[in-house]
Amino acid sequence: MIKLYADLYIADPWPAAYIEYLDAIIIADLHLGIEGALQEEGLYLPKKVSESTRNLVYNILSDLNPSKVIIAGDLKHSFGLLNTSEWIEIKKFVRSLIEDYRKDVIVIRGNHDNYLGVLLDRFNIPFLERYDYDIYTVIHGHKEGLLEDFNEVIIMGHEHPSITIRDELGVKYKYKCFLWGVFGRHKILILPSLSELATGASFTEYEYIEPLSPLLKKLDLGRFKPFPIIVGETVQELPELKVLRHIL
Repeated sequence: MIKLYADLYIADPWPAAYIEYLDAIIIADLHLGIEGALQEEGLYLPKKVSESTRNLVYNILSDLNPSKVIIAGDLKHSFGLLNTSEWIEIKKFVRSLIEDYRKDVIVIRGNHDNYLGVLLDRFNIPFLERYDYDIYTVIHGHKEGLLEDFNEVIIMGHEHPSITIRDELGVKYKYKCFLWGVFGRHKILILPSLSELATGASFTEYEYIEPLSPLLKKLDLGRFKPFPIIVGETVQELPELKVLRHIL
């Protein structure tokens, strides 16, 4: 575990945050059923992508054994009605969380999660716009908002953050990462995506990218500190992006 603030941790070596008092992990951007959605667009992928994502979560649960799982948006992939692949994958996943792993589950609505409530209602899973507890607010991150609208610590997904590292030969390596930033009294933790297909934009090029979240567009991205992850192996702390850009 890597302590960030109060009882908030990065659940090293997993792409999840952990709040100790709640005994809860927070994960984001699973995009289950992505294969079916892409197939409708003419792109055929092996049906093991969603299985791999589900198994990643099960590995996290087996290692940490939290009592609660909070999903910070984009549990599904398509923007419309649940396709067959999404229905099967998500139903299998949430049933396993509740019946096999005996976890309390909360889902925060992401921009991809339209019509998801129909399925979650069958399992009595809360489907919320945001989750507030003590100093924490968990959101997906796709909606307009000001820092003052939230509690002291904001935990979010949506961005699929990564960084690019160049070796001495000039070869580039891209790593998913957590981003942690302090802005006055507010702190923001951006979670890496769980889907292996959602690598996102490289924040080492932060001066040239437009963040997806309206909340981040108002902030100095260079003040975020990246924590790149090799899933299941390690999470490493690096300097702020504004420092890192002069090193990499």
